[in-house]
Parts: sequence; structure tokens; C-alpha cells
Amino acid sequence: MPDDRAARLARNESRFREINERVEHDLGPIVDAQDELLAFVCECARRSCTESVELSVAEYEAVRTDSTRFMVVAGHEIDDVEDVVERHDRYLVIQKRPETWEIVEQEDPRR
Repeated sequence: MPDDRAARLARNESRFREINERVEHDLGPIVDAQDELLAFVCECARRSCTESVELSVAEYEAVRTDSTRFMVVAGHEIDDVEDVVERHDRYLVIQKRPETWEIVEQEDPRR
């Protein structure tokens, strides 16, 4: 069972993911190439974050293959509630810790 803070942070990240799902849905079909970059919002847990991350649809989909993973701007990871599992030039992929997996899976708009 996650503590209140970990649960709140997981829900914050899930809300940003919902925005990115709309970005991909609305803009993904009109990009010219699979490697064209779109501006997605950082999926970090900081409610006030306004930073974006440029990803191709393929890069975004690679992160989305796992409901427990999110993409964030480097430096936006929160070490006590998540782990960096991939490092890329433009972004990091973080994975929530097991105690919050149920929350992020339930909040996943694709489930």
C-alpha cells in the first residue's frame, strides 16, 4: 500500500499522461513521418510543471507499452518514489515503484 504522498504523485503523473494521449490522438495521424517530433507535456509528478518534451510517436508508444512508465524532463524524476529506467538525449523514462502500480494502471486511459 503506497503512502499518501506516493499515491498523490502517481495520480499527478497520470493526469499529465491523459493530456499526452490527446496530443497523440489529435496530432499523431497528421505527422508526415514516424520520426517527426511532437511536443508532449512532461509527465512528472510536479503539478505546476509546464515543460514539454519532443518525442516521435514511436518514442511515445515505446514508453506507453507499460502503464507503470512515464517520460519526464531530466531532473524531474523523484528518487524516493520512482526509478529511472531509460536515459535519452531529450527525456528520461521513469518507472513507478510497485506500491503505486495499481493506481497508475487504474488511471491509464488505455485500460
